[in-house]
This record gives sequence, C-alpha cells and structure tokens, in this order.
Amino acid sequence: MRTALVALALAATPVAQAQPPRASENVAWDTPLGRLEYVFEDGRFGVFEYPLEYGDNIGRIYVDGLSGEFGGNGPLDGYWSEPDVSHDDEDGGEGIEICPFGISDGNGRFTNNWGRIRIVFTDVDFPSDFILMRARCFIDPVDVIPGKRAN
Repeated sequence: MRTALVALALAATPVAQAQPPRASENVAWDTPLGRLEYVFEDGRFGVFEYPLEYGDNIGRIYVDGLSGEFGGNGPLDGYWSEPDVSHDDEDGGEGIEICPFGISDGNGRFTNNWGRIRIVFTDVDFPSDFILMRARCFIDPVDVIPGKRAN
C-alpha cells in the first residue's frame, strides 16, 4: 500500500516540460536570424525553424534534450541545418561557406550547410529568452545569437 502511495505522489509531482506546441500557438523568439519558432519534436530533439531567403526557405535548429520532460536552463547542445544554396538563387550563394561533407537532418534534408549549436535559456522555466551559440561543421560554437521571447 505504501509503495502505491509513493508512486502516486511521484506521478503527481509537477515537472517543467517543453511540450510540443500546437500549430496555432507556436512559441517564438526574435533573433538576428529572424523569427525562430519551436515547431515540433523529433525524438529527444526540440526543433526550431527560422526563415531563409534561399533554398526551401527554412532553417532548422535541433536541440538535443529539449523534447519531453525538460527542466532547467541548459546548456543544451545540438545542430543547425540550412538547405544548400542553389545556383538559381539571386545571389548564387556567394559568401556562404559549406562543410566539406553533408548530413541528413532530422527531416531527411541532405545538406552541406550545417553546424553545431549550444543554447542556454535565461530562466529555468521554459520557454524563456536564450543565448544561442553556433558555428559551421564541427567547429566549437562561438557565434552568439540572442533570442528574445516574441509576444
């Protein structure tokens, strides 16, 4: 009986969770990359999307450990993925460095335009503002991208 009561009490204990958002109420942040939205979960990854002016017009950030039960503010690691630049794009991809080898991201998109990220939220309650660092390929993330919760 006592074991059942302990199990019941543990099940009722509140835990901070990053819930997959409903399409009508995506959590969003304003960043130098544009509006970043938490759009879905892929296994243990929480997935953000942001607008691009080339390719399929969507960049994605996969944050390892953000899906399901998430408590605290990080840091969490992951990766970003953008489409390869097409020669049909207006700027022809000038100035965009690509990795010497490609990956397939969580959505099955193959690309040579990707890299590592590390993210820290400013509050233990998700969602909150964040500081994201990113870099290309396997380079340690150093480029700082702040995110401010959008209303």
